[in-house]
Amino acid sequence: MIEKSQDSNIDNKTSGEIALPFNEDQFKDFIVSLLGKPQTITKRFTGTFDIDKDNLITLHQVLHQRINQQNNARLIQFRATIYYDDNSTVTLNGFDHLVNYNETLPLVSVSVHLTWQYLLKFQDKESFEKQEISISFQTANDGNPIGSMDEFYHPYRNVVGLRISHTARTWGADIEGLLSKHINTITNKDSKVLDFFKYNDDAVENIVSIFLFGITLIFSIVKTNKILNVTDTSILIKHYGNLLFLFFGIYVLTRFTVVILERFEIFSSPSFVRLTKETEKFKLKKLKSYKKRWAKYFGTILLSLIIGILSNILYKFLFVQ
Repeated sequence: MIEKSQDSNIDNKTSGEIALPFNEDQFKDFIVSLLGKPQTITKRFTGTFDIDKDNLITLHQVLHQRINQQNNARLIQFRATIYYDDNSTVTLNGFDHLVNYNETLPLVSVSVHLTWQYLLKFQDKESFEKQEISISFQTANDGNPIGSMDEFYHPYRNVVGLRISHTARTWGADIEGLLSKHINTITNKDSKVLDFFKYNDDAVENIVSIFLFGITLIFSIVKTNKILNVTDTSILIKHYGNLLFLFFGIYVLTRFTVVILERFEIFSSPSFVRLTKETEKFKLKKLKSYKKRWAKYFGTILLSLIIGILSNILYKFLFVQ
């Protein structure tokens, strides 16, 4: 009975042990590679994009194929977090979950963050090391940072953020080059002319003001030269009084134009993360609204310039002596 009890105690003591195919140094290197602080590459892309589930699947395939071709690799985790316009999120753990995901609620998807975690064994290393890649597609959201990542977030602009945490510099640079090239194929740059009107509202207002006052100044100089030989003081006083009234009218016109332009202030072109049916409907409405906004914006500028020119012409005919 005593011997049986001793054997039982021995079994209980050894039943929780796990044998690993590492010696002490290898195990230490493996833990350090997983828990250590790798180097990080971050990059931000601005521009417009219109992506759907197929784009995300292609992105995964491009990355996964390259990694498997180059190294002894294991994908240990894939995670996709989708952000919606009601500030709710859905996190999908596993690539298959993303492929089969179908949101039935009437929600508009505004951002998506993708994260891959790989275990890689490089040729000059004896143990596997963890590498992490994150890509974030964030649409412009009127300053409300829905689903933003701090290092990528920019108010009023569409952003694609890339972050690579790696333990091999050449590998990280290679993956960064691959993903940057692919991201550039699915993003579009706005024209520099439109960007000027979007992000330089003060300059636009100054240009409109300078043009209006410049036209008025030219008209006033021409008119003044025509009556310089007039000896009647009352005519000269009336002339300069009319000019002051004209300049005041142009000033009011410029301030009114500025107020109207501020109502139609435009930032980034609309981008879309089309992962729901509701987002498809939202896209059509957003593009229509965006075109109308530009039409009203440029219409305001054009109308202001026309009124300014007509005011000067009208002054010329009404006050010619």
